[in-house]
This record gives sequence, structure tokens and C-alpha cells, in this order.
Amino acid sequence: MKISKSLFYWFALFALCFITYQQVQDNIRPAYAYGNLTIKYLLGIAPNFFSAIGIPALFIVIIPQMKLTNKWLNEKKHITANLISLAGLITWEFLQTITTRGYFDWNDILWTLIGAFVFQLIWTISPNRYKENFDGA
Repeated sequence: MKISKSLFYWFALFALCFITYQQVQDNIRPAYAYGNLTIKYLLGIAPNFFSAIGIPALFIVIIPQMKLTNKWLNEKKHITANLISLAGLITWEFLQTITTRGYFDWNDILWTLIGAFVFQLIWTISPNRYKENFDGA
């Protein structure tokens, strides 16, 4: 079975964002004890920003593997992936208003939207060979 390089490209983007998210969430943010408000702000929104870039990259890998016959879904998988990701991330942000886990913040929603825009920008500037279907054929 031949595996396309495009699969690795998008999975690497997901992995990079996931690792960055985890480092900020678990190590950098809890250890930051200084008073610079700009850095505190950036560390606060970073998990949302990196998630909004990385999760669609993972869906770019998953959607073609589902062997769906919907032509639009396959041709516009980057839009579908981004919409699924945005729906989940924004829903999670609003759910934090009724749960004890997490903290609702409008800035998180803003940076989730900015991250989704950055993902679309990455898709646009990526070489066409990385946008192909990578179904192993």
C-alpha cells in the first residue's frame, strides 16, 4: 500500500499544533509566573489558536479515508474539515459556561476563528500535490 506524502504533510501539521497546544497548556502556562500581561494573554489564547489549525489538518487526513461518494465533500474537504473543527471548538467554549472544567472567554472564540483562517491560508498556499486525495491508491 502506497502512502501519499500529502498524508504526512497534513498529519505533521496536526502533530506540530497538538504538541504546541500540549506544551502551552500543561507546561508553559502553569509555569509562567511573571506579570507581563501580553504574554499572559497569548498563553491564554494559544491552545484555542493551535487547536483551530491542527484539528482541521487531522480531518483533512480522515475525510478521504471515509470513502464518501459526495463529490463536493471530497473536493472541498478543507472547508468541511474547518467547519467541523469550528463547530466543535466553539461548542466546547460555550459548554464551559455550564461546566466546572474550563473558563469561557470571548477572546478564545476570536482566536479560534483566527486559527481557522490561518488553516485556510495554509491550505491556500500549500502546493497542489498536498491537496490531492490520499486514499492509498
